[in-house]
Amino acid sequence: MVLEDYELDAAGKNRRFTEGLFRCVLAGPGQSLCDAFDVLDHASQVQIMSRHTKRGLLGGRIALNSHEGHGYWDLTRVRNDIYVVVANFTYNNSRVELVPGDGLVQFNFKLCGDMTLAVNPTQALRWDRPSLLVWVQPMGVDISEWTAPMAQERYVAISVRPDFFCEHFLSGGSDTISKQIERFLFNTNNELDFRQIPLSSQSFDLVSRLLNNPFIGNLALVNTEGLALELLCCAANSLLSVYNEDCKMQTKRALSSLYTARNLLMRTFAPVPSIGELARYVGMSERSLIRGFKSAFKETLFEFSLRCRMRHALSLLCDRNWSIARTSEAVGYAHPTSFATAFRRHYGMPPMDVKRRKDL
Repeated sequence: MVLEDYELDAAGKNRRFTEGLFRCVLAGPGQSLCDAFDVLDHASQVQIMSRHTKRGLLGGRIALNSHEGHGYWDLTRVRNDIYVVVANFTYNNSRVELVPGDGLVQFNFKLCGDMTLAVNPTQALRWDRPSLLVWVQPMGVDISEWTAPMAQERYVAISVRPDFFCEHFLSGGSDTISKQIERFLFNTNNELDFRQIPLSSQSFDLVSRLLNNPFIGNLALVNTEGLALELLCCAANSLLSVYNEDCKMQTKRALSSLYTARNLLMRTFAPVPSIGELARYVGMSERSLIRGFKSAFKETLFEFSLRCRMRHALSLLCDRNWSIARTSEAVGYAHPTSFATAFRRHYGMPPMDVKRRKDL
Protein backbone atom coordinates (compact mmCIF):
# COMPACT_ATOMS: atom_id res chain seq x y z
CA MET A 1 0.00 0.00 0.00
CA VAL A 2 2.91 2.36 0.47
CA LEU A 3 3.64 1.77 -3.20
CA GLU A 4 0.05 2.53 -4.17
CA ASP A 5 0.05 5.78 -2.21
CA TYR A 6 3.12 7.00 -4.07
CA GLU A 7 1.64 5.98 -7.38
CA LEU A 8 -1.57 7.88 -6.64
CA ASP A 9 0.41 10.92 -5.61
CA ALA A 10 2.60 10.74 -8.70
CA ALA A 11 -0.36 10.16 -10.97
CA GLY A 12 -1.81 13.41 -9.72
CA LYS A 13 1.39 15.23 -10.60
CA ASN A 14 2.82 13.63 -13.72
CA ARG A 15 5.60 16.21 -13.83
CA ARG A 16 7.38 14.21 -11.13
CA PHE A 17 7.58 11.22 -13.44
CA THR A 18 8.96 13.22 -16.35
CA GLU A 19 11.53 15.01 -14.20
CA GLY A 20 12.81 11.76 -12.72
CA LEU A 21 16.31 11.24 -11.34
CA PHE A 22 19.69 11.19 -13.12
CA ARG A 23 18.78 8.54 -15.73
CA CYS A 24 15.79 10.53 -16.86
CA VAL A 25 17.69 13.82 -16.76
CA LEU A 26 20.51 12.51 -18.96
CA ALA A 27 18.89 10.02 -21.32
CA GLY A 28 15.14 10.52 -20.97
CA PRO A 29 12.29 8.62 -19.27
CA GLY A 30 12.61 4.84 -19.17
CA GLN A 31 16.32 4.74 -20.01
CA SER A 32 18.81 2.51 -18.20
CA LEU A 33 21.95 3.23 -16.22
CA CYS A 34 24.15 2.33 -19.21
CA ASP A 35 22.07 4.60 -21.45
CA ALA A 36 22.70 7.50 -19.06
CA PHE A 37 26.45 6.88 -19.02
CA ASP A 38 26.55 6.56 -22.82
CA VAL A 39 25.45 10.19 -23.20
CA LEU A 40 27.39 11.53 -20.23
CA ASP A 41 30.23 13.08 -22.23
CA HIS A 42 27.96 15.25 -24.39
CA ALA A 43 24.89 15.87 -22.22
CA SER A 44 24.10 19.55 -21.70
CA GLN A 45 23.06 18.91 -18.09
CA VAL A 46 26.60 17.88 -17.09
CA GLN A 47 28.35 20.85 -15.50
CA ILE A 48 31.72 19.28 -14.69
CA MET A 49 33.26 16.75 -17.08
CA SER A 50 36.49 14.75 -16.73
CA ARG A 51 38.16 12.02 -18.78
CA HIS A 52 41.25 9.90 -18.04
CA THR A 53 41.88 8.18 -21.36
CA LYS A 54 44.79 5.97 -20.30
CA ARG A 55 42.82 4.46 -17.40
CA GLY A 56 39.52 4.39 -19.27
CA LEU A 57 37.79 6.68 -16.77
CA LEU A 58 34.91 9.01 -17.54
CA GLY A 59 33.14 11.27 -15.05
CA GLY A 60 30.60 14.05 -14.86
CA ARG A 61 28.56 15.99 -12.33
CA ILE A 62 24.89 16.95 -12.51
CA ALA A 63 24.11 19.76 -10.09
CA LEU A 64 20.55 20.49 -8.99
CA ASN A 65 19.02 23.83 -9.86
CA SER A 66 17.87 26.00 -6.95
CA HIS A 67 14.20 25.47 -7.82
CA GLU A 68 14.73 21.69 -7.65
CA GLY A 69 16.67 21.61 -4.40
CA HIS A 70 20.39 21.46 -3.75
CA GLY A 71 23.23 19.00 -4.18
CA TYR A 72 24.53 16.88 -7.02
CA TRP A 73 25.00 13.51 -8.72
CA ASP A 74 28.60 12.51 -9.53
CA LEU A 75 28.80 9.75 -12.16
CA THR A 76 31.99 7.81 -12.94
CA ARG A 77 32.49 4.94 -15.38
CA VAL A 78 35.54 2.72 -14.91
CA ARG A 79 36.12 1.37 -18.42
CA ASN A 80 32.93 -0.52 -19.25
CA ASP A 81 33.07 -2.61 -16.09
CA ILE A 82 32.11 -0.44 -13.13
CA TYR A 83 29.49 2.32 -12.89
CA VAL A 84 29.75 4.57 -9.83
CA VAL A 85 27.02 6.99 -8.74
CA VAL A 86 27.80 9.33 -5.85
CA ALA A 87 24.57 10.92 -4.64
CA ASN A 88 24.53 13.92 -2.33
CA PHE A 89 21.31 15.91 -2.77
CA THR A 90 17.97 17.08 -1.39
CA TYR A 91 15.00 17.61 -3.69
CA ASN A 92 12.28 20.07 -2.70
CA ASN A 93 9.60 17.71 -4.03
CA SER A 94 9.46 13.95 -4.34
CA ARG A 95 11.01 12.50 -7.50
CA VAL A 96 9.95 9.28 -9.22
CA GLU A 97 11.85 7.40 -11.90
CA LEU A 98 11.23 4.20 -13.84
CA VAL A 99 14.33 1.98 -13.64
CA PRO A 100 14.46 -0.63 -16.44
CA GLY A 101 16.15 -3.96 -15.79
CA ASP A 102 19.69 -4.05 -17.09
CA GLY A 103 21.04 -7.34 -15.74
CA LEU A 104 23.53 -5.57 -13.48
CA VAL A 105 24.05 -6.07 -9.76
CA GLN A 106 23.99 -2.87 -7.74
CA PHE A 107 25.74 -2.33 -4.41
CA ASN A 108 24.20 0.71 -2.79
CA PHE A 109 26.00 2.00 0.28
CA LYS A 110 23.60 4.39 2.02
CA LEU A 111 24.48 6.82 4.79
CA CYS A 112 21.16 8.71 5.04
CA GLY A 113 18.01 9.58 3.12
CA ASP A 114 14.52 8.28 2.44
CA MET A 115 14.18 6.41 -0.84
CA THR A 116 11.73 3.71 -1.84
CA LEU A 117 12.02 0.91 -4.40
CA ALA A 118 9.05 -0.85 -5.95
CA VAL A 119 10.32 -4.39 -5.40
CA ASN A 120 7.30 -5.88 -7.18
CA PRO A 121 3.78 -4.70 -8.12
CA THR A 122 2.51 -5.14 -4.55
CA GLN A 123 5.56 -4.49 -2.39
CA ALA A 124 7.65 -1.38 -1.83
CA LEU A 125 10.93 -1.31 0.06
CA ARG A 126 11.41 1.87 2.05
CA TRP A 127 15.09 2.45 2.51
CA ASP A 128 15.71 5.09 5.14
CA ARG A 129 18.59 3.91 7.30
CA PRO A 130 22.34 3.29 6.87
CA SER A 131 22.88 -0.06 5.18
CA LEU A 132 24.29 -1.86 2.18
CA LEU A 133 21.49 -2.78 -0.19
CA VAL A 134 22.46 -5.30 -2.86
CA TRP A 135 19.96 -5.93 -5.60
CA VAL A 136 19.87 -7.82 -8.87
CA GLN A 137 17.46 -6.57 -11.51
CA PRO A 138 17.16 -8.94 -14.48
CA MET A 139 16.72 -7.69 -18.02
CA GLY A 140 13.10 -6.80 -18.69
CA VAL A 141 12.18 -6.43 -14.99
CA ASP A 142 11.33 -2.76 -14.45
CA ILE A 143 10.90 -1.08 -11.07
CA SER A 144 10.14 2.41 -9.80
CA GLU A 145 12.47 4.40 -7.58
CA TRP A 146 11.59 7.56 -5.73
CA THR A 147 12.95 9.89 -3.10
CA ALA A 148 10.92 11.70 -0.47
CA PRO A 149 10.72 15.51 -0.49
CA MET A 150 13.36 17.34 1.56
CA ALA A 151 15.19 14.08 2.36
CA GLN A 152 18.96 14.46 2.37
CA GLU A 153 20.26 11.58 0.28
CA ARG A 154 23.88 10.57 0.76
CA TYR A 155 24.93 7.28 -0.78
CA VAL A 156 27.25 5.60 -3.26
CA ALA A 157 25.85 3.10 -5.77
CA ILE A 158 28.22 0.80 -7.67
CA SER A 159 26.84 -1.34 -10.50
CA VAL A 160 28.72 -4.17 -12.20
CA ARG A 161 28.02 -7.23 -14.28
CA PRO A 162 27.51 -10.34 -12.11
CA ASP A 163 30.24 -12.27 -13.95
CA PHE A 164 32.71 -9.40 -13.43
CA PHE A 165 32.00 -9.34 -9.69
CA CYS A 166 32.29 -13.12 -9.33
CA GLU A 167 35.52 -13.28 -11.30
CA HIS A 168 37.29 -10.45 -9.51
CA PHE A 169 35.86 -10.42 -5.98
CA LEU A 170 34.60 -13.88 -4.99
CA SER A 171 37.67 -16.02 -5.52
CA GLY A 172 38.50 -15.99 -1.79
CA GLY A 173 35.29 -17.61 -0.55
CA SER A 174 34.49 -21.27 -0.10
CA ASP A 175 33.07 -23.03 -3.13
CA THR A 176 29.75 -23.73 -1.42
CA ILE A 177 29.18 -20.15 -0.27
CA SER A 178 30.45 -18.61 -3.51
CA LYS A 179 28.03 -20.75 -5.50
CA GLN A 180 25.15 -19.59 -3.31
CA ILE A 181 26.11 -15.98 -3.93
CA GLU A 182 26.40 -16.67 -7.64
CA ARG A 183 22.85 -18.08 -7.65
CA PHE A 184 21.71 -14.82 -6.07
CA LEU A 185 23.69 -12.67 -8.52
CA PHE A 186 22.70 -14.59 -11.64
CA ASN A 187 19.04 -14.14 -10.86
CA THR A 188 16.82 -16.44 -12.93
CA ASN A 189 13.55 -15.74 -11.06
CA ASN A 190 12.55 -12.95 -13.43
CA GLU A 191 11.97 -10.61 -10.48
CA LEU A 192 14.07 -8.20 -8.47
CA ASP A 193 16.00 -9.90 -5.68
CA PHE A 194 17.85 -8.08 -2.92
CA ARG A 195 19.80 -8.38 0.32
CA GLN A 196 19.98 -5.64 2.92
CA ILE A 197 23.10 -5.81 5.08
CA PRO A 198 24.28 -3.59 7.96
CA LEU A 199 26.83 -1.03 6.80
CA SER A 200 30.31 -1.78 8.15
CA SER A 201 32.44 0.98 9.67
CA GLN A 202 34.96 0.54 6.85
CA SER A 203 32.26 0.99 4.21
CA PHE A 204 30.89 4.02 6.05
CA ASP A 205 34.35 5.61 5.99
CA LEU A 206 34.91 4.87 2.29
CA VAL A 207 31.51 6.29 1.31
CA SER A 208 32.20 9.42 3.34
CA ARG A 209 35.53 9.84 1.55
CA LEU A 210 33.84 9.51 -1.84
CA LEU A 211 31.19 12.04 -0.88
CA ASN A 212 33.93 14.42 0.20
CA ASN A 213 36.35 13.75 -2.66
CA PRO A 214 39.08 16.40 -2.20
CA PHE A 215 40.38 16.15 -5.77
CA ILE A 216 39.24 17.53 -9.10
CA GLY A 217 39.66 16.41 -12.70
CA ASN A 218 41.63 13.25 -13.39
CA LEU A 219 42.78 12.94 -9.79
CA ALA A 220 39.15 12.81 -8.69
CA LEU A 221 38.50 10.02 -11.21
CA VAL A 222 41.47 7.94 -10.04
CA ASN A 223 40.47 8.47 -6.41
CA THR A 224 36.91 7.37 -7.18
CA GLU A 225 38.19 4.26 -8.97
CA GLY A 226 40.34 3.23 -6.03
CA LEU A 227 37.66 3.83 -3.40
CA ALA A 228 35.04 2.07 -5.53
CA LEU A 229 37.25 -1.03 -5.76
CA GLU A 230 37.67 -0.97 -1.97
CA LEU A 231 33.91 -0.72 -1.53
CA LEU A 232 33.39 -3.71 -3.82
CA CYS A 233 35.85 -5.63 -1.64
CA CYS A 234 33.77 -4.66 1.40
CA ALA A 235 30.61 -5.76 -0.40
CA ALA A 236 32.13 -9.13 -1.27
CA ASN A 237 33.27 -9.62 2.32
CA SER A 238 29.80 -8.71 3.63
CA LEU A 239 28.09 -11.13 1.25
CA LEU A 240 30.49 -13.93 2.16
CA SER A 241 29.85 -13.31 5.87
CA VAL A 242 26.08 -13.23 5.42
CA TYR A 243 25.97 -16.40 3.35
CA ASN A 244 28.35 -18.13 5.72
CA GLU A 245 25.97 -17.29 8.55
CA ASP A 246 23.05 -18.46 6.45
CA CYS A 247 24.73 -21.81 5.90
CA LYS A 248 25.09 -22.26 9.64
CA MET A 249 21.53 -21.27 10.45
CA GLN A 250 19.26 -22.23 7.62
CA THR A 251 18.90 -25.93 8.20
CA LYS A 252 15.70 -27.55 7.10
CA ARG A 253 14.38 -27.57 10.65
CA ALA A 254 15.30 -23.93 11.22
CA LEU A 255 13.58 -22.84 8.01
CA SER A 256 10.46 -24.77 8.97
CA SER A 257 10.42 -23.02 12.35
CA LEU A 258 10.93 -19.62 10.74
CA TYR A 259 8.01 -20.16 8.38
CA THR A 260 5.87 -21.26 11.33
CA ALA A 261 6.72 -18.02 13.12
CA ARG A 262 5.95 -16.04 9.98
CA ASN A 263 2.57 -17.73 9.53
CA LEU A 264 1.68 -17.05 13.16
CA LEU A 265 2.45 -13.34 12.75
CA MET A 266 0.32 -13.24 9.60
CA ARG A 267 -2.80 -14.30 11.48
CA THR A 268 -2.24 -13.10 15.07
CA PHE A 269 -2.77 -9.37 15.52
CA ALA A 270 -4.24 -8.93 19.00
CA PRO A 271 -2.44 -9.46 21.20
CA VAL A 272 0.75 -9.35 19.16
CA PRO A 273 3.02 -12.30 20.10
CA SER A 274 6.22 -11.30 21.87
CA ILE A 275 9.58 -12.52 20.60
CA GLY A 276 9.83 -14.81 23.62
CA GLU A 277 6.40 -16.32 22.93
CA LEU A 278 7.25 -16.83 19.26
CA ALA A 279 10.57 -18.43 20.08
CA ARG A 280 8.99 -20.86 22.53
CA TYR A 281 6.20 -21.67 20.08
CA VAL A 282 8.56 -22.60 17.23
CA GLY A 283 11.29 -24.15 19.40
CA MET A 284 14.12 -21.69 18.73
CA SER A 285 16.20 -19.39 20.86
CA GLU A 286 15.25 -15.73 20.66
CA ARG A 287 18.62 -14.87 19.13
CA SER A 288 18.31 -17.53 16.41
CA LEU A 289 14.74 -16.50 15.66
CA ILE A 290 15.62 -12.81 15.32
CA ARG A 291 18.67 -13.36 13.14
CA GLY A 292 17.19 -16.22 11.14
CA PHE A 293 13.97 -14.37 10.36
CA LYS A 294 15.84 -11.31 9.10
CA SER A 295 18.16 -13.47 7.00
CA ALA A 296 15.39 -15.60 5.50
CA PHE A 297 12.75 -12.94 4.85
CA LYS A 298 14.87 -9.76 4.54
CA GLU A 299 12.93 -7.88 7.21
CA THR A 300 12.78 -7.95 10.99
CA LEU A 301 10.06 -9.64 13.01
CA PHE A 302 8.74 -6.23 14.01
CA GLU A 303 8.71 -4.91 10.44
CA PHE A 304 6.86 -7.98 9.15
CA SER A 305 4.35 -8.00 12.01
CA LEU A 306 3.66 -4.28 11.61
CA ARG A 307 3.18 -4.65 7.87
CA CYS A 308 0.68 -7.49 8.38
CA ARG A 309 -1.21 -5.55 11.07
CA MET A 310 -1.38 -2.39 8.98
CA ARG A 311 -2.57 -4.34 5.95
CA HIS A 312 -5.27 -5.99 8.07
CA ALA A 313 -6.22 -2.60 9.52
CA LEU A 314 -6.59 -1.13 6.04
CA SER A 315 -8.84 -4.02 5.04
CA LEU A 316 -11.02 -3.55 8.12
CA LEU A 317 -11.36 0.19 7.50
CA CYS A 318 -12.03 -0.04 3.76
CA ASP A 319 -13.69 -3.40 3.19
CA ARG A 320 -15.66 -3.81 6.41
CA ASN A 321 -16.11 -0.14 7.28
CA TRP A 322 -15.02 -0.69 10.87
CA SER A 323 -14.54 2.27 13.16
CA ILE A 324 -11.03 3.44 13.98
CA ALA A 325 -11.44 2.44 17.62
CA ARG A 326 -12.60 -1.07 16.75
CA THR A 327 -9.86 -1.48 14.15
CA SER A 328 -7.25 -0.27 16.61
CA GLU A 329 -8.22 -2.96 19.10
CA ALA A 330 -8.33 -5.63 16.40
CA VAL A 331 -4.70 -5.05 15.40
CA GLY A 332 -3.30 -4.93 18.91
CA TYR A 333 -3.30 -1.27 19.96
CA ALA A 334 -4.55 -0.28 23.39
CA HIS A 335 -5.32 3.29 22.32
CA PRO A 336 -6.73 4.57 19.00
CA THR A 337 -4.29 7.49 19.07
CA SER A 338 -1.32 5.10 19.10
CA PHE A 339 -2.85 3.17 16.23
CA ALA A 340 -3.52 6.37 14.25
CA THR A 341 0.11 7.46 14.69
CA ALA A 342 1.45 4.07 13.54
CA PHE A 343 -0.99 3.98 10.61
CA ARG A 344 0.04 7.45 9.45
CA ARG A 345 3.74 6.58 9.64
CA HIS A 346 3.15 3.44 7.60
CA TYR A 347 0.82 4.75 4.91
CA GLY A 348 1.54 8.46 4.95
CA MET A 349 -2.03 9.39 5.88
CA PRO A 350 -4.22 9.05 9.00
CA PRO A 351 -6.89 6.34 9.10
CA MET A 352 -9.61 8.99 9.05
CA ASP A 353 -8.47 10.08 5.58
CA VAL A 354 -8.77 6.50 4.35
CA LYS A 355 -12.36 6.35 5.51
CA ARG A 356 -13.12 9.74 3.93
CA ARG A 357 -11.67 8.59 0.58
CA LYS A 358 -13.80 5.47 0.72
CA ASP A 359 -16.93 7.52 1.26
CA LEU A 360 -16.27 9.86 -1.67
